Amino acid sequence: MNKKIAFTIASMLICGSLASCTVETYNGTSSRSAQQFNIEVTPYTEAQQQATEAPKAQEAATTAAAPENKAPEQKAPELTAPQTTQAPAPQESSVPAEYVTAAKSIMVNLNDLDMIDGGAVSTGGDVIDDGMYRYSNVTDPRFGSLSDVQTYVESKVCGDLLYKYSEIYSGDVPMFKEFDGGLCYLQGGRGCGYNFKGEPSISNITGGSFTFSVPVDYFGDTQTFVIDAVNDGGLWKACSLTRQ
Repeated sequence: MNKKIAFTIASMLICGSLASCTVETYNGTSSRSAQQFNIEVTPYTEAQQQATEAPKAQEAATTAAAPENKAPEQKAPELTAPQTTQAPAPQESSVPAEYVTAAKSIMVNLNDLDMIDGGAVSTGGDVIDDGMYRYSNVTDPRFGSLSDVQTYVESKVCGDLLYKYSEIYSGDVPMFKEFDGGLCYLQGGRGCGYNFKGEPSISNITGGSFTFSVPVDYFGDTQTFVIDAVNDGGLWKACSLTRQ
């Protein structure tokens, strides 16, 4: 009887132990092997998961916020059309009218002298041969003597141009020459005169002098005369002429 009671009690103790194992195996969070080797397994709670993920999230945010170490961006230079400066509108001439009038008068005088030098003189009557050239009596009312011719030329030009046109009344073969008191003119036609093709352009005004340029026809082409003028004793005269 006592043996049966002892066996029953032992059986109850064994079953109780087995029941405890079953409950621990299915309700606990650690395996049996871990308890067998005295390894403590801490349950992985939600708080621990958040604590683990927080540093990673912070690191990712820091990495995203940190500026990238890139080369500075360079933009291609903008291409713009070249700027042009508009030419100012032409202004009305501020040249005093007296200089324009003087320039036009000088143009007439130069053409007149060149015509005389080239043969544009009225002649008639006897023909005189001086041994080399033939002269005719002058009938032009402007000239009665060689002195008249010289005075006429000197009233139109001065300086270098006076030297040029002095061949009209002096030199080895002058255009005018006196024979026995009579004024004669060298026969023969020579190209002469200036065909001006525009208005004079005045510059370098200094009171008693100025310069002007004017286009002129030259055997079908156009040249430009640059003429220096001076006031000589109250008369405007050309003193030099340059062809361009």
